[in-house]
Amino acid sequence: MNNIYSILQKSTDDFPQKEAIIFKNFHINYEKLKLSVDRLANGLKELGFQKGDRIALMLPNIPHFIISFFAGLKLGVTILPISIYYKTDEVHHRLEDAEVKGIIYLDKFRETVFQAVKGLDRCEHLIVLSDQADQGEVMLNRLMEVMPPLEETQQVNTDNTAIISYTAGVTGYPKGAQLTHKNLLFDIDAFVSYIKLNHDDKVVSVIPLSHPLGFTLVMGAFLYCSASIVLIPNMDVVGAFDSIEKEKVTYFIAVPSMINEIVKNKECSEKNVSSLKYCISSGDALEPEVFKKFESHYKVAILEGYGLTEASPLVSLNNSFHERIPGSIGFPLPGVEMKFVGEDFESIKPGEVGEILVKGANVMKGYLNKSEATKEVFSQGWLKTGDFIVLHENGYKKVVARGKNMIVKGGFNIYPREVEKFLSAHPKVKESVVFGIPDPQVGEEVTACIILNDHEKADENEFINYLQKRMAAYKCPQKIFFRDTFPKGPTGSVLIDKVKEQILNNLNN
Repeated sequence: MNNIYSILQKSTDDFPQKEAIIFKNFHINYEKLKLSVDRLANGLKELGFQKGDRIALMLPNIPHFIISFFAGLKLGVTILPISIYYKTDEVHHRLEDAEVKGIIYLDKFRETVFQAVKGLDRCEHLIVLSDQADQGEVMLNRLMEVMPPLEETQQVNTDNTAIISYTAGVTGYPKGAQLTHKNLLFDIDAFVSYIKLNHDDKVVSVIPLSHPLGFTLVMGAFLYCSASIVLIPNMDVVGAFDSIEKEKVTYFIAVPSMINEIVKNKECSEKNVSSLKYCISSGDALEPEVFKKFESHYKVAILEGYGLTEASPLVSLNNSFHERIPGSIGFPLPGVEMKFVGEDFESIKPGEVGEILVKGANVMKGYLNKSEATKEVFSQGWLKTGDFIVLHENGYKKVVARGKNMIVKGGFNIYPREVEKFLSAHPKVKESVVFGIPDPQVGEEVTACIILNDHEKADENEFINYLQKRMAAYKCPQKIFFRDTFPKGPTGSVLIDKVKEQILNNLNN
């Protein structure tokens, strides 16, 4: 099993009539899903896509995402998932950096895509999911309907890149983590075996399939074991709980902000979710009070995990056979190694804080077009995550810092430098720093502090509106503060921790 497409092939051979996807009132079995995938693969081949090419997907959680994903992989094409929440500049950067040959998108995002592809040397194929095509577009449904199914699956090496998933890595601007077929198949298999998934299971997919948790733990893992996926097109927890009740879903995979919302939502509290075996949470630590309230009300165990994009993404997970302490990252998946070291690269002792290092077949082969950045995150064969834990006497581990200055909001990673890049382009801005401040709803909220150019005047709303036109809404600062100067170190660099401390003191007084 080298090509991830083989997941779909095997499940279809084993359970052709079993439900693979449930979306609203549509129930698609494995046989029909594979037929649609194979037809689209042939359509993409007719357009000229072949092994080694790259195609972007900008689709919500609908069957067409899964169909497009596996159709590309069948041809040996590398998939570039793009969040539907991204704005033009964010989409443009990823399409340009990855040199994609085409993009598949919902017509709702047509204008964003049209603007994003301007000036690109490649990206010659614009494939739209729509009832009609504009000039230069090809209709996705037509490719699926008119072509016979492609029989042959492209053979790939296990180290061929299957997915490019953008992350800022430990620090810096977004980089394309190259996840191979081997990386993803290993992480999928380790997760499935760890929690003992089987073909009778169902998962509700409210996490975007473009997110690493979505394309690996939801789509990859549940199709791998011939289970069923209930698709929720928006991040709607009430809709997710409706589906859990209606479809007797057995697994709910979430980020902490979703669980926070569920605990406070009266509509959710009235749903019968007794079919659930587990709720799996990753992306950040849950607050102990939220953890206890959820388990107490719904009688469902939460298994918290730890991961990062560069590790495909899951690294460790709690289980029901050991004590589960809120915030603990649990145990490494089978075949994954973890080490916790201090600045001397020596293992830490209980009570000490150390960086998380990871080794295993799930670790990426490197960042796309970023050889130096790749070298920086590897040491002695270990991936340096930039995340730090405290090791407790009883052996459990709890993340105390996520990346250098990285903000974790609702389970999504936000990198200050990316926000600062857009702020620095504003003609009124002399200097800016961006950081996260604690928030009970989403974990951390994005906050900016700005020094204006001489004689300039501006208010908070001007910059919030400016950024909202250029970035995904969840990345935009909710609070902006103005300063005349920033505290700086001996090299002239801004002491971000000092700026953050000043802001928190002002907010608390």
